[in-house]
Amino acid sequence: MALSGLRRRLSARWRYALLGGLVALPFTALSYAQSGEELKLGAVFWAALLVGYLARRRGLSGTPVGARAGLVGALPVLWQVGDIATFVVGLGGPAWFRTVQLAVVAVVVPLAFGLAAVAGALGGRLGGWLAERNGHPRRPAGSGA
Repeated sequence: MALSGLRRRLSARWRYALLGGLVALPFTALSYAQSGEELKLGAVFWAALLVGYLARRRGLSGTPVGARAGLVGALPVLWQVGDIATFVVGLGGPAWFRTVQLAVVAVVVPLAFGLAAVAGALGGRLGGWLAERNGHPRRPAGSGA
């Protein structure tokens, strides 16, 4: 019952984006958990390619769907930033230096999400292009099927 209500509230673009982002999410989290240092966005690109393909088959543009999937798939960036902030706060040194370091971390967060959105947009665009190349009809998003 609650799932059908959520489905009605979300636009078709967000439904596809959440699908792609949730597919990519465990892979991006696993990439960070294994290394402890870097977050790989390859899964974001491939999941965005998939949902871009599916969205284009329904008459939606793959690029914004892929970008949104990239944002959802990059949520482990917050985990990484939390680890970095904890490390910076634990460092010795003057308070002003730690404050500057935390400010740099705060600037890196939107950059990381922006990079994930670009990777997702590129994947979504490529997925949409592949759907068109395979001759899938362009059906309007509200056509039901």
